[in-house]
Amino acid sequence: MTRAAARIYVARVLGGANDDKAWDLAEEALVRAASDWQTAHRWEAYLKDTSDGFVVTSCVFTGLSPTFAAPSAGSLDGVNIGQAVAGTGVTAGTLVSSYTRAADGSVATVTLSTTPAAGTVSLTFTGDIPIIAGVRDYNAPTDMASPHMAELSSRPSWPIEFIRPRYWNKLTGGSTTPGTVDAYTLFNSVSPTTQQKGNLRLRVYRIPAQADVMRSTYYRAINATADPLDIPDDYLYKFLDYARGLLVLTKRAMDDPAGYLQIAGNSLQDAKTDDAENAEDEEVRLISQMEVGNMDRPLWNNGQFDLFYGQ
Repeated sequence: MTRAAARIYVARVLGGANDDKAWDLAEEALVRAASDWQTAHRWEAYLKDTSDGFVVTSCVFTGLSPTFAAPSAGSLDGVNIGQAVAGTGVTAGTLVSSYTRAADGSVATVTLSTTPAAGTVSLTFTGDIPIIAGVRDYNAPTDMASPHMAELSSRPSWPIEFIRPRYWNKLTGGSTTPGTVDAYTLFNSVSPTTQQKGNLRLRVYRIPAQADVMRSTYYRAINATADPLDIPDDYLYKFLDYARGLLVLTKRAMDDPAGYLQIAGNSLQDAKTDDAENAEDEEVRLISQMEVGNMDRPLWNNGQFDLFYGQ
């Protein structure tokens, strides 16, 4: 459905199908509804992986340097060193050699392994993430909303597990010893809210001892301003009716501030719940006191129990 038709449908609940002001309120309701749907559930319709790569348009080369600037803010934020690059005037086998960041954390420039011909071209980057020995932090896809799973090309039948940093640090004592990559997380050494678009970054555990390639499967973000709507057909009218409900609640809140405060409180709780459950790939389990290091003796063994063990 086109965005214009969606605004009319939503505004009609207030009798505003032909009212410009009602359309403006309907637009706000559509954007808010997309945000609510994003945090409410991990929708299968938005599940994708990094196998197809991504395209960045309007990249300008001088013909004298392999370095080019981001054509728009955030457009290169999903680029990682070692990714293959293809495009008009780009030599086959060209890879990403390095990148620089702007003050806001977004990727400002990218340097390729060869110098393309002069011109403005669209570049296609492979999406799978090259894992580099000794490097633990990588750029996540720019449209990632939450991770689903990840696997390494060296052992594709053995997915690596999502884990929160606090659990990894409790299990390993924050060890920085290189080794086999067993887990990954979402982590940014600088708070994502200070970065361009709040772009996500991936961190792998342990620090890789050898090169590999990681394929990430994830739920992409709903495009809240897409035209036509970025909503599956099966859920379209459910989504629109939800947006209608938001519009009615907003109208009522104009006359009932207390009701609006309740809506705002519910939104805060929904955001907290979503942040606490940012990945369904995280294994839900009880963690023993031994595992988190709160006890200095085993919880069980094959010998006689000793009340004074470790004293």
